[in-house]
Amino acid sequence: MNMPPVFVDHDVVVPLPTDGELTEAAKAILRAGAPLNVSRMFAGTEDMFKPIADLIGAVFTASGIDVRLRELIILRCAKKLNSAYEWQANAVMAKNVGCSQEEIDAMCADGPVTGLDQRIVEMSAACDELCTDATLSDGTLARLIARYGNTGARKYILTISWFNMLSRFLNGCRVQPETQDNIGGRTSPV
Repeated sequence: MNMPPVFVDHDVVVPLPTDGELTEAAKAILRAGAPLNVSRMFAGTEDMFKPIADLIGAVFTASGIDVRLRELIILRCAKKLNSAYEWQANAVMAKNVGCSQEEIDAMCADGPVTGLDQRIVEMSAACDELCTDATLSDGTLARLIARYGNTGARKYILTISWFNMLSRFLNGCRVQPETQDNIGGRTSPV
């Protein structure tokens, strides 16, 4: 059955750092973005937080990346990697950037995504391959290059790769879902 990921309670979690555990620089970065659990968990990585925050900013502001397609990439990676946190936040952001409910629901497909715009179908296949096989088939890579050029293909592959890593970080730390609406009308966490 095609269902979005569901959060599973665990006995052991990495706790979100408190303000007292964070540097002033980390707290300043947190204040600049959405007050999300994922951001707070990243802030707890100390010296790694600023570079990660910069990468997040780059992923969400990259020129040439279709924001609707980016949100569908996030949802597809969340489905493939069973990241309930990532699904929860980005199902809202996907709607905020204009994705249809049909497109969002399609990202829950247990098999290949079908029946949508060919760009979405192709990008979903790239997500599936990178999430499952950690590489792209020659055919999928050739389609990305043909449609987006070399630079665009690199950017989309990096985007998919980032959301693979993010889902794995969220799942590994067992970041709890948001308990209130911290997304609102936002289209990204930055």
